[in-house]
Amino acid sequence: MTNISRRTFLATSSCAITLPALVTQAQEQTAPLRFGVITDLHQDIIPDAPERLRAFVEAMTLANVDFICQLGDFCIPKPANQPLMKIWNSFPGPKYHVLGNHDMDAGYKPQVTAEFYGMPARYYAFSAKGVRFIVLDGNEPGGQKSGYARYIGPDQIAWLKTELEKSNEPVIVLIHQPLETDSGIENHAAIQKILEGTLSNKSPVVAVFAGHLHQDYVRPVNGIPYIQINSAAYHWMGDQFAHESYSPEIHKQHPHLKSTCPYQDPLWAMVTVDLAGRTLEIEGLKTTWVGQSPWELGATEKSHPPEIVRPAISEQQINLVR
Repeated sequence: MTNISRRTFLATSSCAITLPALVTQAQEQTAPLRFGVITDLHQDIIPDAPERLRAFVEAMTLANVDFICQLGDFCIPKPANQPLMKIWNSFPGPKYHVLGNHDMDAGYKPQVTAEFYGMPARYYAFSAKGVRFIVLDGNEPGGQKSGYARYIGPDQIAWLKTELEKSNEPVIVLIHQPLETDSGIENHAAIQKILEGTLSNKSPVVAVFAGHLHQDYVRPVNGIPYIQINSAAYHWMGDQFAHESYSPEIHKQHPHLKSTCPYQDPLWAMVTVDLAGRTLEIEGLKTTWVGQSPWELGATEKSHPPEIVRPAISEQQINLVR
């Protein structure tokens, strides 16, 4: 794994989004909140996941962020993945997990994975420097589509409403599957309506962070920015684009790797929430493909838009204004 300089860390594109959110807790935040976020590491697919995670933990430790979080598809809870957990737990500050759909592969139950990670529950909430974070589990049964579960059930919805009602701080939602697209949570429209109902309250939802799609974008929908954090490791292409980006020996050991376009270096982001300045800033990383790009393999720009399918996490500046 190559070393990534601060210059490379900041060498990304920028955009600004305005939110009609009322932030009244600025006086409670003595200094801006900073946290590190990584997602879709896929320890059980990618060959160098431990090195990618170690680079993230070391960078966030050096940056002295207030906490780190991962947004799912981290690893399945088997004993062989304990060394990866040791790397994660080497971060000296608070650490938070979100359950991804692949974290229950090989037949593991969500509660087993949550316990393996040391999570307080499948979904939960915590506060940091005047900001309330709500962690959701998008892997519940109840949806109509085949494949992995992408649903939030009635009990969790009731819990979410209660958490939003009792919060006296601006809220950031953390979830694996996106909440603003049909490619994410199946009942996302109902969840969006609940989140949008907070925008005129003292504790509005100011952002939603998700992974799952291995893409790079921010989409404002009805006053809330939905932030898609790119995978730490690769873009999924599927068996129709099967190819070898590494040596035959590595692909033999990691059979699903052939269906990916890997990233040369790990991707993650550092987020700064400044309530006094009413800004949310995302500092991301930029790297290159390992081997062929999706389009060199024959993918079209319509199916894989290069502005969001790319080996990068963009720098973003989101304004939180009255």
